[in-house]
Amino acid sequence: MDQVSTVERPHRREYSAEFKAMVLEQVRQPGASMAGVALSHALNPNMVHRWMREDRQRQMLTALSEGHAFVPLQMNALSPVTGEVLPCKTPAAATPETIRMEIQHAGGTLVVHWPLSAAQQFAQLLRDWLR
Repeated sequence: MDQVSTVERPHRREYSAEFKAMVLEQVRQPGASMAGVALSHALNPNMVHRWMREDRQRQMLTALSEGHAFVPLQMNALSPVTGEVLPCKTPAAATPETIRMEIQHAGGTLVVHWPLSAAQQFAQLLRDWLR
């Protein structure tokens, strides 16, 4: 004879809107941790996070239904600026002629100056040194 046993699944707990609002108010307090508030009420922090997300969406929908929405903005075309165009007086960026590298360690600072024309050799030196 076969025996069939039924196992009841645990019911999900349901929380009132007032309880959720109270928890969310505690989460919004300065310095409050969402996980800390959730655990103080024996709740999963992910559930409280979901409540926050749902509350934010509910507030957005309420604002939209009350007429709070983006309003299109009419912009007039910009008119061209008349007048004299002055050249910029900033100096051109100087191109360095050497590569400079500083290595600091407990014994002091090592400064290496390497000619820019030999950048490939400097790169090889760094690769070998950093191995």
